[in-house]
Amino acid sequence: MVMIGIPPQGATQRAERTLDATALAALAPTLLPPALAQGESWEKLPEMGKGIDLQAYHGPFAEALQIPGTVILVRASGGLLSLLQRREERWLYLDPKGEPLDDPVRTDDETPVEAVVIAFDALPQEKGGFASLAALWPELRAAWAEVGIASLFINSGQLLLPLFALLIYDKIALNGLFETLWAMVFGMVIYLLTDSGMRLIRSWSTERIGADLALRSDDRLWSKLVAQTDFAAGSFPVFLAHYRDLTLSRDFVSSTYLLAIADIPFLALYLTVIGVISWPLMLAVMVLMLIYGGGGFFLQRRVSELSKEAEGQTTQKLAFMGESLGSLDVVRTVPGAGAFLRRWRELARVSNRYETTKRVATQQLGLFSSVMQTTTSVVVLSFGVYLIYGQWLSVGKLIACNLLAGRAMAQVASLFAVLGKRRDFVRSAKRMEESLAPVAEKVYTPRPEVMGEMAVIALNKQYEGRPPALENVSLTVKPGERIALLGRPGAGKSTLLRCLAGLCTPDSGQILIDGLSLDDISRFDRVKWLAYKGQDPAIFAGTLEENLRVSGCNDPDQLQKAIWASGLENEFKSGRMSLGMTLEERGGNLSGGQRQKVALARALAQPSRFLFLDEPTLGLDPEGERLLAERLPQLLTPQSVLIMTTHSPTMIKGVQRVIALDAGKVVADGPREKLVTLS
Repeated sequence: MVMIGIPPQGATQRAERTLDATALAALAPTLLPPALAQGESWEKLPEMGKGIDLQAYHGPFAEALQIPGTVILVRASGGLLSLLQRREERWLYLDPKGEPLDDPVRTDDETPVEAVVIAFDALPQEKGGFASLAALWPELRAAWAEVGIASLFINSGQLLLPLFALLIYDKIALNGLFETLWAMVFGMVIYLLTDSGMRLIRSWSTERIGADLALRSDDRLWSKLVAQTDFAAGSFPVFLAHYRDLTLSRDFVSSTYLLAIADIPFLALYLTVIGVISWPLMLAVMVLMLIYGGGGFFLQRRVSELSKEAEGQTTQKLAFMGESLGSLDVVRTVPGAGAFLRRWRELARVSNRYETTKRVATQQLGLFSSVMQTTTSVVVLSFGVYLIYGQWLSVGKLIACNLLAGRAMAQVASLFAVLGKRRDFVRSAKRMEESLAPVAEKVYTPRPEVMGEMAVIALNKQYEGRPPALENVSLTVKPGERIALLGRPGAGKSTLLRCLAGLCTPDSGQILIDGLSLDDISRFDRVKWLAYKGQDPAIFAGTLEENLRVSGCNDPDQLQKAIWASGLENEFKSGRMSLGMTLEERGGNLSGGQRQKVALARALAQPSRFLFLDEPTLGLDPEGERLLAERLPQLLTPQSVLIMTTHSPTMIKGVQRVIALDAGKVVADGPREKLVTLS
């Protein structure tokens, strides 16, 4: 075996769990709430107010672990800090990357320590959907002073221009008060500069809130995404389309719309000032606002309904595009590819029709808004002429009322924009929620290590519209067994393997690991002793070494052995591949065999008591199969369990037990020598 020269990740677990100030600061975005993670630091914790509880502690380490909290900073020797995080009712040491370490936390350690226990309140948003704003109320309350005072100043300042016009027409122009004119102009310049500063402050404050919602939403989305066990085939393009819609509609929580909401209450201020100047004009403006409100509400509702239909059609088009891109080689090499083109044209035609109708409806709403704005000016000015003739009003006051009426109608228009965006936001969030199966809250039983005993009891699994994939499957596995799952395509081998790996939820039945249900074991514990390689090799965009490091292997020797056993070593020797080689998404720049070797190396590098391999030799040449069959047993410990699906006689020679499936049922289970004859 040739040493490739992979650097070690750390000398010992104890060395990995000590952090300096730089490493601790780098972990802030991982551990702190999103509001703090946006460029803030640990020193800002006391300023968070509600939702954060800090407690200094001096005493035995074991008692510090009993204090309710989320994160504990413990002073280690040499001034360094150890960081612990509470996950699933237990404390775990974290490495400099924020990943949990295998190093056990001794709950009976009486060593005196200095520590800070940090507790974060549960986020209210966890109880709501992606459109829930409950988690933002603390931040909205905290920002009310900045946004509220700025909004009061800005909207009150909107009265200055009408007042300026009133004085110009009624006093200055008629009396030639030029000094007063320039004093007022200077005052308006000061106001404009101050107004610009206030608007920037408001925008900055509200954009922070919007960014926090986006971070919380994406964190929650990722948590739900990795918890999914039965993603329907072909649902990925639809999911991405829904995520695109959610991302676009999240603009509702941005300065554009939040500030419009903050300004809407000041509509009453404008009406009040109009009423003080001339109550008949105020009544006229209110009547116009009611007409605008009724017509605008009807048109905005129609726009929202058309947007919903257009988004649905666009989602179908994107789903079809994703499906076609996944099978583009077939589309380009079959004589019936015209069916794909006809389907695409039909989807494009329907989608464009809805998009066109939606744009027309949006233009109608804009046209109605423009007509109402103009009509308001015409009515106010015309009515004002009669009031001036009756000496109820001056020209300056009429101009001021006209300007204020325009401001009021602009607030009504912004209300329609806010309502429309809110509907889009709620609709997109609902679609995203419906595309993901709900994740039940549960308390897991800690199981960082296992002996290797497995019991499968009456396992059943059926996909919608298809025969049972698994039917009453029962079997037991002892530590150290090497098992091959055999059967024709569609017999249920891959489904069974995915169920054993916890990647697929059976309809009924149980999988017990050392007597404990697999469902009661946390994913964070499973990855410490269970490794799985799927039938389709998963390759990520990045370097080859980054793809292998995903395995969490910190032992350079183990990683070298995995590279050797998978056959990647031969690729390195020939110069076709290297650790620094950049891999494209899904391994687009690799052959099928090379993708398989990378996936094998990653699975073999992962520390495991259970190793599940689905068609490990798919894409390998005979020499690659032979090398894998010879080298794989050398990587496994005597207590390791190997379960694989394969059609390779070479690989079958390395197992002691064979389980044959047909139509989802176990039809044979016994020693290889009795069930399989190999030439």
